[in-house]
Amino acid sequence: MDRTSLFDDFDEEIDMVTENVPEDTDACENSEIAVNAEIVPETEPDDEDIVRFLAKRRAKMERNGDPVYTSERHYTKVSEIATAKSEKKKLTPGKIAIRVVICTVTALVMILVTLLAAIGIICRGPSDIVRDMFVTNMVQTGQMDFLAYIFLSDEEVDAIMKANDIKVPEGDTDTSLIQIGGNTESEDEKGESKFDINALEIIDIQGKTYKGKLMIVNDPSRVTVGTAAAYGENCVGYTTLYMAEKNNSIAAINGGGYEDKASNKTGGIPLGRDESGVVIAGGELKYGSPNTTYEIIGLDKNGILHVDNMTAKEALDKGIRDAVNWGPILVKNGEPCVVQANGSNVGFHPRSAIGQRKDGAILLLVIDGRQSNSLGASYDDLIEIMVNYGAINAANLDGGMSSYMVYENKIITEPYLLYEPRNVATSWLVSRVEGAE
Repeated sequence: MDRTSLFDDFDEEIDMVTENVPEDTDACENSEIAVNAEIVPETEPDDEDIVRFLAKRRAKMERNGDPVYTSERHYTKVSEIATAKSEKKKLTPGKIAIRVVICTVTALVMILVTLLAAIGIICRGPSDIVRDMFVTNMVQTGQMDFLAYIFLSDEEVDAIMKANDIKVPEGDTDTSLIQIGGNTESEDEKGESKFDINALEIIDIQGKTYKGKLMIVNDPSRVTVGTAAAYGENCVGYTTLYMAEKNNSIAAINGGGYEDKASNKTGGIPLGRDESGVVIAGGELKYGSPNTTYEIIGLDKNGILHVDNMTAKEALDKGIRDAVNWGPILVKNGEPCVVQANGSNVGFHPRSAIGQRKDGAILLLVIDGRQSNSLGASYDDLIEIMVNYGAINAANLDGGMSSYMVYENKIITEPYLLYEPRNVATSWLVSRVEGAE
């Protein structure tokens, strides 16, 4: 065997072995490493493995009487191959980032699929009560209402909302039930009235699932509708806080609804529950159509609260000076409205409402919600509060993140806000009176 052929054969053997030299150094001594490298575990070699292998190979050649030449170049070759293989298997920052992204996306997809499956079971499952609770809650949240329409058509959602709405007594608001400045309490022994027309009182309200504040304004003429500078597609509303500051009002709460689509959350387009909006301020129609019927919540020139379905023209003809549209009606002509079907379970949300006692005092209610210390109130809760405080007529206002109460240019309730107070289309403002509390 000549020198050249020996090295060629040895190179070939080393190429074969370096593909399968064991990573564990002890494995080399326990492995049958033959000249033709037929039996070797498939593991990655390190430098110590290679040195040990070459030493054994040299000893074998000496025992067989084969010429032994320097193996340094073979050691270098094997070492380079092992290093290259090791480098291939190292985790670089780029590979780690890719794996993190893949794992995150996979987890999100699994969560989404699970969520959709759960919604599908709720909407198309055997329980109408659970379905109705889900749909009414999603629609009332505003931002999550699209979830109700994934497995249900517009007609099905509308039917569920109507079936779980409030049944309102028939007939128009009976204005004779309200006596502005009258007494709600009996006179004292001296026969003197306890009613102070300029008084303004704020009461803490608390229930099993909610807390909030009720403002009582004895003089209804102090309560008006605050508006934006203009309404329309490219217009922007104001926050309730700003409306109070701008009009130098002592207090305020939010008013009617407004467009809350992803493309327009500016409060520049007033809306009612039926997607049509109207605003009356100072006896003028600021927004809406004269001949369209709305859920009107408005005060007339005598300070009497009306909660009726009527056109804007009919409202103006009745002397309505300030009005918004929203709903549902909670109390009408002294009779509490009835929550239908599963409506009592429509959920706990931040709520606002307006009502009027028989003495004309206006009740402005705000309930905190979606918080650990106050989940919110249901329609039944609002009705109960209004009845307990003597409301003859009352109606629900826009809720959710729009609900909060302002007093002396400060927010005194705990609104559910992601960032900052929202721009709204309207607010109910309470004017200042010199010498009033």
